[in-house]
Amino acid sequence: MKLAIIGATGMTGKAVYAQAKEQGFDVTGIVRNESKGRDVLGADAQLLVSDVFDLTTEDLTQFDVVVDAFANHEKSYLNLDALTHLIHALREQTTRLMVVLGAGPLLDESGTYHYEFLKTLPGAEAWVDEPKYGVTALQVLQSTTNVNWTAISAQDGYVDGPATEYKMGKDHVMLAEDGESHVTSGNLAKALVAEVVTPQFKQDRFTVSDI
Repeated sequence: MKLAIIGATGMTGKAVYAQAKEQGFDVTGIVRNESKGRDVLGADAQLLVSDVFDLTTEDLTQFDVVVDAFANHEKSYLNLDALTHLIHALREQTTRLMVVLGAGPLLDESGTYHYEFLKTLPGAEAWVDEPKYGVTALQVLQSTTNVNWTAISAQDGYVDGPATEYKMGKDHVMLAEDGESHVTSGNLAKALVAEVVTPQFKQDRFTVSDI
């Protein structure tokens, strides 16, 4: 199976790259900077050098699965722009689009978006646009019926870390055994690749938590 990762040199992208390689996938990292791509993914990494906004339907449909791990933390509206570009390119195609989201579009116990809580935290104005656009991204996906998409949400604490054991959920914030909401990049990548191998959430969203 041919799998491509947009944002392959970021925390999520490199974790998915490692997991997919371990599972025997034919993996391509889509990167803007070839030198950085080889530094992060290895000198022998298979790369497609392109800006996400330059990717065409032809570029994307050579793969069975495209993982959208694009993340611009400073201009977070670009995350939504990138997603809508990919949706446009993949309409009425069989290539599967796997979209990585944060915790903002998860639901709290009350059934409201977790973003509504996050924006009340002290200092939130410095970073809250990212989960806000994450909510919009999920809503756009949920209104899209002619793209083969699946979304996976991280938890509140999303950190670089190994793949160990994880548990899965659907739409709500999850707590690990320590009572906190967190997941490592390795565990999210492991769950994402498992979903690629055995699809359960077509045109749907799921989430994953550390044990």
